[in-house]
Amino acid sequence: MTSAELYAKARDLETLADDVEGCVDPARTVAASPDWECDNATDVRGALTHWRSAAQSAARNLRDEAARVRGEARKAEDREDEARERREKEREAR
Repeated sequence: MTSAELYAKARDLETLADDVEGCVDPARTVAASPDWECDNATDVRGALTHWRSAAQSAARNLRDEAARVRGEARKAEDREDEARERREKEREAR
């Protein structure tokens, strides 16, 4: 993959992490509302807290992967720069 493709992949992973991290928040907001009461409200709120923690953990893993991919993109960019410089030197030598 090129450095541009790797940087795009890292951005996509960050966007996905943001989406994953916030996916439980709307349900948690509704469940936390005083208007939302039912027989199992406490159980539901506890489950949502658990799922929110799981989503945050998954988002953290996605961000870690995005950081790894960005590192690979930097290495690819360095290789691309070196190859470009080598081609320029070869062209000048002719």
